[in-house]
Amino acid sequence: MPSSTLQIYRNLDTFTDDQEYWKNYTDFYERFWGGPTSPYGFWYGSEYEAFQEAVCDYMEIERNQIKECLFIKENSEYFICPTISKKNEPPFAFLVDNIIPIHWFFIFKEKQKKIFKTHWGFGAIHYKSKIEDINKLINHFTNIESSNKEQKDNLDNYLEIIKNDLKELRKWLSSFPKDSLVVLNYGDLLSSLPMSSLDKEDSVKIATDFTNSLAQDNLIKANELIEFLINRWTQIEFANQKNLSPSSN
Repeated sequence: MPSSTLQIYRNLDTFTDDQEYWKNYTDFYERFWGGPTSPYGFWYGSEYEAFQEAVCDYMEIERNQIKECLFIKENSEYFICPTISKKNEPPFAFLVDNIIPIHWFFIFKEKQKKIFKTHWGFGAIHYKSKIEDINKLINHFTNIESSNKEQKDNLDNYLEIIKNDLKELRKWLSSFPKDSLVVLNYGDLLSSLPMSSLDKEDSVKIATDFTNSLAQDNLIKANELIEFLINRWTQIEFANQKNLSPSSN
């Protein structure tokens, strides 16, 4: 089923036990494929098995000893997102089926949007930001208070849910170094959307406009924006579930 992911990429230099392993793994991966992994990447045919065999030979390990990751390279620094977390440690990623949780849109800025398109109909969207910058956005939103009590009543339920979700998200982020990178990947939720619509997907902008309207005490506008955003993703979730129903019977 279609899903989205929120992933943390931790600076390779901050790892302890596995640092040498990840250095060898990323070094070999770059030389094997000519560059780092990508939020847009996918495997063709037997490419994955061929890579696994090659990395085992290079690192002199058995296939069941392979630990894999996604990684990003920025300013000559490597940021690692292991595919499996160690026991009793927080996960490096959350995967959600059929939808993108609304509060994920509140931790990014519009300018951080990246779009990838191919001629054969594959497209992708992702946002990327540092944990320290995300914490600033969360703190700003959760500290907004309105003086317009009458109009605020209509927003209380939305605000309570979003603020609580953001606080839980902040708790998860606090388990990682502040210079870690966070990536929102729309994943294959985009598979049913026309390629021409990717540029118009503006949920992060709507979340930003909603935040600004709250800060300006424009609660009528804020209410319109949050209801529009929730309705948009409710319809997307419903459509994905509906598409799955025939195969699940």
